[in-house]
Amino acid sequence: FTEVPVLMIRPQMAKEKIEGCHVCTLVTPGEPQVLLGKDKAFTYDFVFDIDSEQQHIYQTCVYKLIEGCFEGYNATVFAYGQTGSGKTYTMGTGFDVNPSLQEQGIIPRAVHHLFEGIQSRRDRAQEIGIQAPEFKVSAQFLEVGHTKKFDLTF
Repeated sequence: FTEVPVLMIRPQMAKEKIEGCHVCTLVTPGEPQVLLGKDKAFTYDFVFDIDSEQQHIYQTCVYKLIEGCFEGYNATVFAYGQTGSGKTYTMGTGFDVNPSLQEQGIIPRAVHHLFEGIQSRRDRAQEIGIQAPEFKVSAQFLEVGHTKKFDLTF
């Protein structure tokens, strides 16, 4: 089990811009560090600023986890933060059923990566004339809020 602390600063929502809210974070150039206000600095393994693309976040933090699944390892992605901090945006579990490819979050990318990887491994086995590998995929989606756990698995 390896924990990799990551910070993703989400873009401001339209409502925040209209209300004149200001971004109070500053990413230290070339360092995985964020400044909050003028005097608090926090360091992580990775820091993604407001303009970071979802694909880059996925490639950096999740891609290898999914590849590890093909070697028999389990993978967990855990998003933590206060209400409105960007967990839904980053994970890609919002209400927009047809987000652009650029806006897709971690979960849709991971599902696509996983099933594309399964199919390519089956195709390769067929091409070289060996028995196709078997895969068992199970996923669980949980939401924890206000000391209550909600199982979102469908």
